[in-house]
Amino acid sequence: MKIRKNPKKNRTRHAIPVVILSTVLLFTMSVFYIDSTSSSAAGTDHLFLPDSTVTNTASDDSTNEGSDNSTDEDGTTEYLVTTEYPDEPGKAPELASNYAIVLDANTGNILYQKNAFDKQYPASITKIMTFLLAIENTKLTDTVTMSHDAVFGIDRGSSHIGLDEGEQISMEDALYGMMLESANEVAWGIGEFVSGGSIEDFAKMMNERAVKLGCLGTHFVNANGLPDENHYTTCYDMALITKACLEHDEFRKITGTRNHVIGPTNICEEERQLWQHCKMTNPDSKYYYEYCEGGKTGYTNDALNTLVTWSKKGNTELICVLMNCNGAANTYTDSKAIYEYCFRNYSLQTPLADYTFDSTQTSQALDYLNSYYKADSGSDITLQVDKDYKLNFNKNYDIKKLTYSIEYNKEPVKDGDTYTVGHLILSYGGNMIGTTDLTVTGYNPDGKQISSNNTEHAADATVAASAAKKKLSIHPLWIILAVLLLLAVLFVAYLIHIQKARKHQRALQAARKKQYEERRRQLQETFDNDLDE
Repeated sequence: MKIRKNPKKNRTRHAIPVVILSTVLLFTMSVFYIDSTSSSAAGTDHLFLPDSTVTNTASDDSTNEGSDNSTDEDGTTEYLVTTEYPDEPGKAPELASNYAIVLDANTGNILYQKNAFDKQYPASITKIMTFLLAIENTKLTDTVTMSHDAVFGIDRGSSHIGLDEGEQISMEDALYGMMLESANEVAWGIGEFVSGGSIEDFAKMMNERAVKLGCLGTHFVNANGLPDENHYTTCYDMALITKACLEHDEFRKITGTRNHVIGPTNICEEERQLWQHCKMTNPDSKYYYEYCEGGKTGYTNDALNTLVTWSKKGNTELICVLMNCNGAANTYTDSKAIYEYCFRNYSLQTPLADYTFDSTQTSQALDYLNSYYKADSGSDITLQVDKDYKLNFNKNYDIKKLTYSIEYNKEPVKDGDTYTVGHLILSYGGNMIGTTDLTVTGYNPDGKQISSNNTEHAADATVAASAAKKKLSIHPLWIILAVLLLLAVLFVAYLIHIQKARKHQRALQAARKKQYEERRRQLQETFDNDLDE
């Protein structure tokens, strides 16, 4: 005879491991979520690239680069287009570009951003970095000689101006050829000349310069931007590179030129006519924008259309970077729309005029310095930021809702008695919109107190700082997790208690049954004895 198991007992027995496994799963998911959230907040930990396959022979076509690869001159397109809201001047336009940023060329403030810290393929806007290194390390009168690799190392279907191996042009003509016609062989030749060696050496220079500019999501492997899965950057990083270039008058002059002529060379007797690809500076184009001063276009099959422009209205100069856009026409309409929105809605403010630091921030700064110098100083320190710091702030926002946070450098930079320890980050609605240096005076690693004078242009808060521990910051998810874990433990304890109670009850029932059987046996024996008598 088969014994039928008690289903309730089965359920109780299996409930405990199920609850424990569920608790472990919740814990793992919570830790993963917290880790991924903190990583994405940094903005540069993940590479989000188009789904298309990278090939070494994908073209950087000059026609696609300067004109809409998917439309005619009238701008009709099958893709998303720029959407503006003329009846709502305070509402930002919806862009066809998947990645975008608008940065103030003077303050470095971010006025608008859309996925601006995600890594993407830049195509020919790479040449802005090539220009920066060239203008910083050469003279315009230097002679660039085209190598075999420079001429034959590129796809001849890509942008070029037909230079031949051994042909020589001035660095000035080379920069015009690279920035106006986006000539890939010229960019290669410039890279070799600047590095004094190979294009690999030049790429190393590019990456080192990018780091110095504060670019955290950039890695270059060539001078022209032709496709490579290891060649990428972000809209924010490209804006920083462009900002550095705009400090050079030669950059403004060359990129703002519509037409340039390269005269006869040692190999070619004919003149070469160079024309600007960016239509926003061309008064004859429907995409002309009166405030645009210059720009650089880009296109590959993998990067799609990219565009960097800079425009000035009054005393405000803005840099706009667009990446991963279907159609050059859309990059022009996107740029104009977002420029108009920013010029219309933003004005310069001085939000740090009355800013002060609290004792916790001061203690944390002291802890940071003591940790770096392995000291136990109790110096009276002063935290300072520029009181005259200017921020481009949206007129439709409430400046009182700005939030501030401190981000420390990996190591402090000492200049006399002043230590630059990090940055004060200004955010609105969870998005960083500005940053300025944070400095400390009055610190002495030996523990002696140094007097410090406050300047009229610095916000200060002098607090006698002990080596206080940083306040523990608890993420809300940890609180939720702790509550769930506690509930799970209580539930398991309840199940164990019920199981024990039922076991005890069954034991009592068994004892009673045994007692009853014993009593029944005794009565039966008594009854049998009476019958025998």
